Amino acid sequence: MNHEEDSVRWLFENSRELMAVIGPDNDFKVINPAWTRATGWSKAELIDRPFVEILHPDDADITVQAADRLRAGLDIEHSARIRHKDGSCRWYRGYSKPLENGQLIAVLRDVTAERERDIELEEARLNSRLLAEAAGIGTWSFDPEAGRHIWSSDFRAMSGWSQEDLETSEQFHPKIHPDDLDGMLRITGKDIKYGVDGSFQHRMITKNGQWIHVRATFRALPLPSGLHMLKGISQNVTPLAEALEAAEAASEAKASFLANISHEIRTPLNGVMGVLHLLNEEPLTRAGRGMLREAVGCGAMLAELLNDVLDFSKIEAGKLEMNPEPVNPGHLVEGVASLIRSQAEAKGLKLNVERSGAKGWVAIDPVRMRQALFNLVGNAVKFTLHGEVSIFATLIDNPEGQRLRVEVSDTGVGISKEAQSSLFQRFSQADGSTTRRFGGTGLGLAITQRLAEMMGGKVGVRSTLGQGSTFWIEVAAPATEAVQPQVVAEAGYLDGISILVVEDNAVNRMIASKMLENLGATVATAEDGEHGVEAAAHGAFDLILMDIQMPGIDGVEATRRIRALDGPAKDLPIIALTANVMAHQRQDYLNAGMNGVVGKPINPNALLAEITRLAGAGGASSEKAA
Repeated sequence: MNHEEDSVRWLFENSRELMAVIGPDNDFKVINPAWTRATGWSKAELIDRPFVEILHPDDADITVQAADRLRAGLDIEHSARIRHKDGSCRWYRGYSKPLENGQLIAVLRDVTAERERDIELEEARLNSRLLAEAAGIGTWSFDPEAGRHIWSSDFRAMSGWSQEDLETSEQFHPKIHPDDLDGMLRITGKDIKYGVDGSFQHRMITKNGQWIHVRATFRALPLPSGLHMLKGISQNVTPLAEALEAAEAASEAKASFLANISHEIRTPLNGVMGVLHLLNEEPLTRAGRGMLREAVGCGAMLAELLNDVLDFSKIEAGKLEMNPEPVNPGHLVEGVASLIRSQAEAKGLKLNVERSGAKGWVAIDPVRMRQALFNLVGNAVKFTLHGEVSIFATLIDNPEGQRLRVEVSDTGVGISKEAQSSLFQRFSQADGSTTRRFGGTGLGLAITQRLAEMMGGKVGVRSTLGQGSTFWIEVAAPATEAVQPQVVAEAGYLDGISILVVEDNAVNRMIASKMLENLGATVATAEDGEHGVEAAAHGAFDLILMDIQMPGIDGVEATRRIRALDGPAKDLPIIALTANVMAHQRQDYLNAGMNGVVGKPINPNALLAEITRLAGAGGASSEKAA
């Protein structure tokens, strides 16, 4: 044996890779020691044994076919799983070469680790692709020098378009929604020039004709020319965009519902309160006037209850707005107390008010502050069975500016420490029997807290079970100039004033007419917007009171039509009468050509103040008398 043969034998015996000679019948003829070291099979167990017996069943047939192709002179590289003596299987890749007499020489290397890495990598790629498809994510790049867009397969799958459909800007831009194209080009143009990373959202039409919402985020990479290439990721956010649109539509629907229900509830309430105000001008017995006071008090309580329900819905819908104006806080607190004093006295309670520390004028929303205090004082009276309720109002200075603080203390049932933590949650009361025993919706304190927060403040409570409670509210109250006191209207105050009342509700027409006629005004009525426009065109009026929600044409449209008339009617002052008095709604009325707004239920003083401002009431009649 020569030196070369010795080297081959040494290599065969000492190789770490498995080496074997396979006979024409695919049985082992020769194996090297590496077989035993790697698989556990001995030479005696493998020689003259068909190799398929130690292969994984799924790999046997294909491995035999590979051996046949090798013998036919084809160059084959093949992988298969070999079963070790302990029952385990590992992957081996074979490099084989045909010999004489149909024999093969095979060299096998363990590639199990490589195979597992390949499988993991392929699974990762598959998962990434599935995730991208599920999330609607695709990648892209734009080279401004070449004017070429490159789109990933995921992006192409998301849009349905091929690379050739989107490669140039001339091909891509027509697929963008016209309303979004200018904004997209403005952002990308700036980033291509200056190299700023950015993002934008646009709508894109897919190949099947559907519009999808796409959010793109990208980075700008410098090019030799000084321009920048954009590389980005785009995600199909259509479900999110549609959900947002649905939420906005639901919010608008809720706002519309609130406006309608507010109108439907307050219209009959306006009738009830209006009739009670008119009844107050009629001759009554002492007992009858006492009953009238009770009816007015109950009506005020009903109004507050309805306000609680409607206002909490508005707060949750983000529709409640604050309207600060000059207010004397001491007078405001005393006014709230006067509304509730009869209830307190009926229970034998003493109602005390200390307001000497709240002198001066402040800018707050009087309606919302009054509502919050009505809740606090009303609760104190409701839950106090004997003793007294005391109200303390004061103005305090702190680094954040002047604040109005009002404390309401009672000698009532008190509240446990456990119950205090949930008092300001909606529909919550101190215990389950409270609603049955004392009544109420469980909304008052929750609304009070939200109102306080919207006025830049907060609320709180100190209480001991069985020993009474002290609730307090503190709100931002910057100092402001005082306002002149309201003129007190008397009989004849509206002498010489001719007023058109446009109102679809018959009771409200009667109330407004009677109220105005009692003060000397000449009143005509119209039952809807269309008749109101006709009456304005042919009558001679000094002022129009216009309901907003009416069948046919509403008050806003009626106002627009009056403003379009020829002659003096187009310049008549018009006052809106409505329960919808949020800031943006007021602005809509003014934009339509109205001159003022009075909320429902109608406060006679507020209505007369607007009439005086716009039609010169009071002063005009005085001049005529002179």
